[in-house]
Amino acid sequence: MSLQTAYTTARVIETLENYAQSDLVNETVAEAGDPTRFVETMYSDDYFWHTALKEVEDSWDRKFRFPQYTLSEHVARVPGLYYHPQAQHYKNLPDTHKEYVSDRWTHYSPPGKSQKILGGIGTLQIPPTLEDWRIASISSGNNASLGIPVLIHEEVWQHYQLKEGQRLALLTAPWKRMDASWARRFYSMRGIPKGYLVVDHPDQLQVEPEIYPTIYHPFTIMEYDAEGSLFYDFVFVTVDSSDPDFRNQIRAFLGEYRYFQGRHGNYLIEPFVNHPLLYENDVMYHSPEDLRKENAASGSHLNLIVERIKRERFNQLTLDEIKVFMDNHMDIDDLKTCSDDILINPNSWFGGGRVYDESANLLNRVIERKKVEELVDVLSKYGLTN
Repeated sequence: MSLQTAYTTARVIETLENYAQSDLVNETVAEAGDPTRFVETMYSDDYFWHTALKEVEDSWDRKFRFPQYTLSEHVARVPGLYYHPQAQHYKNLPDTHKEYVSDRWTHYSPPGKSQKILGGIGTLQIPPTLEDWRIASISSGNNASLGIPVLIHEEVWQHYQLKEGQRLALLTAPWKRMDASWARRFYSMRGIPKGYLVVDHPDQLQVEPEIYPTIYHPFTIMEYDAEGSLFYDFVFVTVDSSDPDFRNQIRAFLGEYRYFQGRHGNYLIEPFVNHPLLYENDVMYHSPEDLRKENAASGSHLNLIVERIKRERFNQLTLDEIKVFMDNHMDIDDLKTCSDDILINPNSWFGGGRVYDESANLLNRVIERKKVEELVDVLSKYGLTN
């Protein structure tokens, strides 16, 4: 039996055991020294997130037990998003987003990858702080995108010599609001609390010697040409921590993906901030902060990702089709005239950039004002047809 087969078999058995225990999710045990304080046992990621998302205020400061979880140094881009109701409609990808399908892989188009990110896939690896804390995650299914954030003191980490894939027989910790210094490192979404389990003493962990394979999803943002226009989309990769050659494979994939189907893409940020993967000439900005500082239109492009993925139609036209028309048939003065025609002051969005960027700025402002249909009507004067 291969290692992978043995691992898969073990996970199936463990899943069945957890399923048998599913009616014990609300099992509570009295905490030693405090008979009025109960510790709830959570047997899987989804059970925990169901509680934390449904009972946001009541969950703070409650203590939970997590038996048989796996540790990862990677944390979800938006912890809990995968299980939130607002992410569910992003999980059904049309076949048109599949660019390449093999026996092992399905490669999605850039909008398809963005849709997966908006559905909860995507992870960050955040370096430890100078105050000797580091943030990691635990998952019952060994998938960091679905996992639960854990703030672990460096003394605890070093005490057990913790590492990626460390199997935890038991973790017991309170669920706390994130400190602002940590919260700002994560994307914000309405209705999703920013919290973590806090482990500041070795007694909170029971560590097993086994190291399990984990799955995590580093991501970047790609700027690319399509139909004479310019778009931003998320690009993520799936990493199996048991693969010793994953960095070379990812570098090769990203190198090919940026040019696939004539895209001519550029990666804007490094997907592995702690241990850079891309060559310096292959990434435009060192961090998301640099991207925002040096590219004033980046916020508009990123906001458009969310709106484009909704695939709404305005007078039978998608936002992609509208932007392609603007980028191919209009100049800056035309964009300003259209803005005036729909009673939006150009000074509220114009940043002095390329047509590609200013069309994104204008569209972003038009969406905010709920005037897309009005814009389409005005663009018909320039030749836009549905």
